[in-house]
Amino acid sequence: MFLLDTSALGLFLTGESNTLRRVQEIPTSIWLSSIAAEELLAGRLSSINRARRPRTSLSLTQAHQDFAQALEDICLFPLLVYSAQADDLYQSFPSAVKRIGPQDCRIAAQAIAHGLIVVTRNLRGFEAIGAPCEDWSA
Repeated sequence: MFLLDTSALGLFLTGESNTLRRVQEIPTSIWLSSIAAEELLAGRLSSINRARRPRTSLSLTQAHQDFAQALEDICLFPLLVYSAQADDLYQSFPSAVKRIGPQDCRIAAQAIAHGLIVVTRNLRGFEAIGAPCEDWSA
């Protein structure tokens, strides 16, 4: 079973062919990390806030359409919610590991806690954290 991180979700949503093929091959074995969903939505909310500023080229209506699309995109996969078990594991990581990136460490903790393989473009980071991972874009 697999857990999509933010980069893998982005590849899927932009239609990267290898990632699309893999998702179509095993659609019932793929989870989306709630951390990745958080990052996607945070980006869309940031766009909405930027669009509200004077003299911006971003349309507020487009920013809201992108946000609505992100909500729909999240629903394409079952969501693996960040759990107390994953947080305990994250808290046990040494500071040097957490410097790799707190969000990646949280996704790694989710994967390890639930026996999943992280799908990511950031193999080096997840391997350094100790999470099993694959890059489906290769």
